[in-house]
Amino acid sequence: MKKVENKEKYLQLFSKYTYNIPVIYSSLEGQYDGELFVDSENSPQIAVLLTPFAFHFVVGNADIDNVVNVLDDIIFKQYLTRTGQKEAIVFCPDAKWDKILDEVFGKHHGIKSFRKIFRLNRDKFIEVQTGRKALKDVENRILYEQDCGAKKQYLVSRILKGSECISFCSGFMLGKGRAEIDVATEEAYRRKGYAKEAAVSLINELLKNGIEPDWCTWPYRTESEKLALSLGYELVDEIPPHIWVEAECGKI
Repeated sequence: MKKVENKEKYLQLFSKYTYNIPVIYSSLEGQYDGELFVDSENSPQIAVLLTPFAFHFVVGNADIDNVVNVLDDIIFKQYLTRTGQKEAIVFCPDAKWDKILDEVFGKHHGIKSFRKIFRLNRDKFIEVQTGRKALKDVENRILYEQDCGAKKQYLVSRILKGSECISFCSGFMLGKGRAEIDVATEEAYRRKGYAKEAAVSLINELLKNGIEPDWCTWPYRTESEKLALSLGYELVDEIPPHIWVEAECGKI
């Protein structure tokens, strides 16, 4: 496998993915760093994208010779060993690749979980805003920020109480016309509507800019799922990533 510098040359390889679009393309399009490996620069049969966020993606021809050992080598023997990372979460585009990853991660006592994928129903989102009242004693501010290694700015909605940011919602990953949503609220201010206020503001701003806001979450993040549904998002899929965490799976 060869590391390539011009990641945008290989955008089409990842067209089979119907989820995690902003995560994939924020790296391929250059908003964030990441490493792309292919078996051939001119006629790639297989590609592995390693992003800075522990989310990684395989794609290509799952029937190539020795594919299990190829992936084992690039993910476990090269990436995790070389970088000293203690975690890897790997996604794939279809059932055939899923079986391949079963074998690869089975060698290292990997874990298989699932991730919930939501899509915004715009009609429901409009209904959510009908009669919505502004929250008192806080300021809702839309900002462009550039943090966590981002090479391009992204939109953030921040709820401020005085000078303190008590809640925020950001579209911190941008790619292929989509944004990955991240939301958080300081513990003392939770369940007061601040996260929803921040999310509504950010989603409106993204839509104005022609960007589709994506929402994904883990099954244990029940509050995130409740918030997504309250905003007009609908569950459209549950995809099975493969996970290796040294603390749970043991050393390589």
